[in-house]
Amino acid sequence: MSIARFRKILLAGPLADRARLLRQWQAFGQLHIINQDGTQGFERQLSPKDKRAYEAMKHLQQSANARRPLQNWPKSMLQAGGADAAARQLVDDALSNANQLREVGDQADSLRERIQALRPWGNFSLPPDASIDAFRLWFYRLPVNQKPLLKELSLPWQIAGRSSQFYFLIVVSADEPASDLLPVAREHLGSRSLQQLELELESIESQLEDLQLERERLTRFRELLRRHLVAADNEAVYQYVVAQTRTHDALFTLEAWVPDSALVELDTQADSFGFAWSATDPDAQEQPPTLLQPAPGLRPGAMLASVYQLPAYRSWDPSGHLYLSFVLFFAMILSDAGYSLLLLAGLGLFWRRLGKDDSGRLTRQLLLSLLGGAVCWGVAAGSYMGYDIAQVAPDYWLAQLKIIDLSDYDAMMQLSVLAGASHVVLANISLAWARRYQWHQVLTRLGWVSVTVAGVGAWLLPQQQPLMMTLAAVAALCILFFAQWPQQGGWKQRLLGLAKGALALANVTKLFGDVLSYMRLFALGLASASLGLTFNDLAANAASGSPGIGIVSAALIFVLGHGINLALAIMSGVVHGLRLNFIEFYNWGEPGEGYAYQPFRLRDH
Repeated sequence: MSIARFRKILLAGPLADRARLLRQWQAFGQLHIINQDGTQGFERQLSPKDKRAYEAMKHLQQSANARRPLQNWPKSMLQAGGADAAARQLVDDALSNANQLREVGDQADSLRERIQALRPWGNFSLPPDASIDAFRLWFYRLPVNQKPLLKELSLPWQIAGRSSQFYFLIVVSADEPASDLLPVAREHLGSRSLQQLELELESIESQLEDLQLERERLTRFRELLRRHLVAADNEAVYQYVVAQTRTHDALFTLEAWVPDSALVELDTQADSFGFAWSATDPDAQEQPPTLLQPAPGLRPGAMLASVYQLPAYRSWDPSGHLYLSFVLFFAMILSDAGYSLLLLAGLGLFWRRLGKDDSGRLTRQLLLSLLGGAVCWGVAAGSYMGYDIAQVAPDYWLAQLKIIDLSDYDAMMQLSVLAGASHVVLANISLAWARRYQWHQVLTRLGWVSVTVAGVGAWLLPQQQPLMMTLAAVAALCILFFAQWPQQGGWKQRLLGLAKGALALANVTKLFGDVLSYMRLFALGLASASLGLTFNDLAANAASGSPGIGIVSAALIFVLGHGINLALAIMSGVVHGLRLNFIEFYNWGEPGEGYAYQPFRLRDH
């Protein structure tokens, strides 16, 4: 696990060859361009045309049914102006289809609502006003318990139907009745009959089917549209980099960061394509991008680090620690082998789908590690869907593998605190190693390690308290004298450093709180196991209480209860497992904050 070393390079070439050389450097794909305005990275601003293209692509990708993608544009589509014109026409067609689907879908929803509102009154057509001497019909949905109010109505009325909750009432009046005639507002049913609305809905639904078929037909071109978008993105990045070059008479120059590992290939390209370059180490004030280089088996940790905060270039790589501790914390919170095996089976269903790209494969590896660790911890805890294997089948071989008793509160609290103390110690040791050339920082970090060990040791080993207190006192002196050790200056600076060191010692309360924060591992694991046991008891009681319907009730309680418990356990495992890494661990490990390495390269997807 490490952070790649970078060199700052200056590239130069003939101005006449700028386009050719920039295309070559884009194909080289390892230059992180240094912007002229001092900002880091490249954020493309989408043009209105590109936004339309992405909206069209999204519309086609969301189609429920997709046809086999074409690899080449049909000749009939190329005749109007080539691939660009064909792509523009496809975007227009797709967005037109999306708009029509939205409009027709809204019409269908509106008609369904009106049909649902009109159906209780039955199928009827309102007569023309002239045919009934200007008397009109007014419709009300009257609650059943309000029926006595009808005796007080002076206007003619008729009940057209009823449901368990309402009477569907028709009142006859030339003018609209007063708003206080009944305690409910009148219904607005419109002038069209139920049959007319149903016929119109049938026509609208037919249009929807035609539009869905048109959308399905357009999905044949989604791969061609994707290639068009990739080419447009590559061109936009190229044009942006052109704007970052500087011209000097007949020459142009470009500054970039390049990993040390790419310098040999860059030198070979310089000889082959005719450009010059020079490399320098970054100054102390400069901040190169961060490129994590974890061991092959720990690559998901780099993905986790990039989700929250990349470490600073001159700091250390926490990705391996993040990965392994997240696996452990998730397992401790889930604490059930049955749940873990169910999730593993679900992962198996999506295994091939997740393996289509590098990001999916990293996610797959992370999920496999999380669930594999959870299975191991669950077996060690002897918990299977809330059942304790040692009680259900004490002679079964799985019962012999149970070595963790979740009901032993004292032992689980000690285990959780030990996990927290170890995590904080690991963070301080890692930071001490990263700053190993700054002796005062090393002594400070080792001081915090000693304070942590002394505190936990005094709690777990009361007979060793004098030794632990001595260790804590020596560690406190290290923190006091060296936490803010001045690099240079006289006695005034030394005294100021001591004062700042005294303030740093106040972090001992923060250390205490951070270590105790890991008790959530025990609390959440116990909550998951207790809920599982509770749902099992409820299901058993339901099954024994009624031989017939009780079996169905028990099954529903078991499935729904464990479904809810599993969802809560997953959410807790992810949220709190990551929180302990990104808050407590990062606070003591101080990896800093960097920015991602964004090479100038050709996208292919």
